[in-house]
Order: sequence, then C-alpha cells, then structure tokens
Amino acid sequence: MLERFVSGLMFGAGFAVAFVMVGWMMLGAVLPRVFAPWESTHSIEGPVWASEPYNEEDGPAFHELSLDQQIERASVIAIARFESAPDGERKAIFREVLKQSPGTTFHYKLGDEYARASYYPRDDFSKGDGVVIFFVGSPASMRMSMTYSGDRIQSLGDIPLELFKQKCESSA
Repeated sequence: MLERFVSGLMFGAGFAVAFVMVGWMMLGAVLPRVFAPWESTHSIEGPVWASEPYNEEDGPAFHELSLDQQIERASVIAIARFESAPDGERKAIFREVLKQSPGTTFHYKLGDEYARASYYPRDDFSKGDGVVIFFVGSPASMRMSMTYSGDRIQSLGDIPLELFKQKCESSA
C-alpha cells in the first residue's frame, strides 16, 4: 500500500512540474505581446510610437493628442518617400520638411535616409509609398510616424496628403 501511495505521489509531482513548465512557456510567449505590442508588430494600419517618457505635468502623451495639437506640438514634421535600393531594400529618403520650428536642431537634410523606417519588402506586405514623421524638441527627436499610400494617410482617418500639408503650413 505504501508503494502505491509513493507511486501516486510521484505521478502527481511529475504532473505538477509539467503543468508549471507549460504555464511558464505560455506566459513567456503571451506577456511580451500584451505589454509591448508595438515592439512585436509593425502594421501600416496605425502609427508607430517612439518611447516617450510620460509626465503628467506635460498633459497627455503625444499620440493621445488630436492631429491639430500634434502638428502644433511638433518641432519638425517631415515626409520620407520609399525608394528601391539595388539590394531590394526600400529606403525611406527625406523629400519634404513640412514644418521646422525656428531654432530647432534637426540632424537630417533632404536626401538623407531615415534608416528606422527603411525595410526589406515581403511578398505579402507593403508599407505604402512613404512615411510621415513627427519630431519634438531640439535637437529633434522622433515621437510618431505613420505610412501613407498614394495621396492618403490611412492612420489619420484617410486624410489627403495635401490637406495634411496645408494644416502644417497654417500652423507654422
């Protein structure tokens, strides 16, 4: 009888260890996606945010502001167009600076590559024609970017690129 009890105890302990191991692996696979989804997915459907320290005294975080408030708060707003490189990479090359606040240090010039937005295309994935990038502060630091296709910026409610440019001009 004691042998049967020890055998059952060993079986239960083995089952418990296996259960804990499977649970540990599941948490390792699920939790990073729950707490940092922007690091594991890059979608053209929405903006990509840079890490931005949140200070309650400054008000809402940059990505929580309305479009007009984002344009007002940005020190630089630039457009980079994707261009094909000989190795197949789609390089984000600065083509326009829509807004640059006076006295703002901006470490890029037209024609420079914005490497953070460059990518190698896949057959089932496209990032569109280019990227709109918001910078804040001086020196200018990236806070938010979103891609555009054709003449529309999808993640800003399909706003036409020309209307967006006009909003940037009127805030300057």
